[in-house]
Amino acid sequence: MQVTKSLGMIETRGLATSVAVVDAMLKAADVRLVNQETVDMALVTVFIEGDSSAVRIAVESGAQVAKQTGALIACAVVPRPDSGTRKLAETQVKNWRMS
Repeated sequence: MQVTKSLGMIETRGLATSVAVVDAMLKAADVRLVNQETVDMALVTVFIEGDSSAVRIAVESGAQVAKQTGALIACAVVPRPDSGTRKLAETQVKNWRMS
C-alpha cells in the first residue's frame, strides 16, 4: 500500500518573505519543496509535501515567519490530497488543466 504524502501551502506577500518562509519550513521538518507559484511578484504561494506531522510542523514554522513581517495571506495543510489537487500543486496554476 502506497502512503500518500500530505500537502502544505503558504501564501505570502512578496518574494523575499517567501524565500524566508521556505527556508524555515525546510529547516523545521523533513519536507520537500514541490512548487512555488508567483503572481505579479505580489503574491507567492509555496507548496511542500511530506508526512502529515512534518507538513504541519513546517507550515506552522513558515507561517510564523510570514506573520512576523505581516506578509501572511493564508496557509493550509491537506492530508491525503486527491490526485487532481496534487497535480495543481505540482503545476503552475495558470497552466493547470483537470484531466
